[in-house]
Amino acid sequence: MQISLNIQDDVYQKLVNAGVDMQSKINDYLVSLADKKDDYLNSKQFQEDKAYFHQTLEDIESGKTELLSQEQYENEMEAFEKSL
Repeated sequence: MQISLNIQDDVYQKLVNAGVDMQSKINDYLVSLADKKDDYLNSKQFQEDKAYFHQTLEDIESGKTELLSQEQYENEMEAFEKSL
């Protein structure tokens, strides 16, 4: 009976250690994602993307650019694909 309890304790401890290790890896991954996000938000590429989307939104709101419905978009894409 004592051997069985020792095996159970050993298995339990291994599961606990695996859980702690997994949590540590998840935390490290989340920190790396936050760092990547911060890097992107401070990058030249982000500033260019932001300016592009702001300009596009302004063009749509002013009527300079037409916002297509889903059906119009699908029809235009289908025609484009056929033209290839």
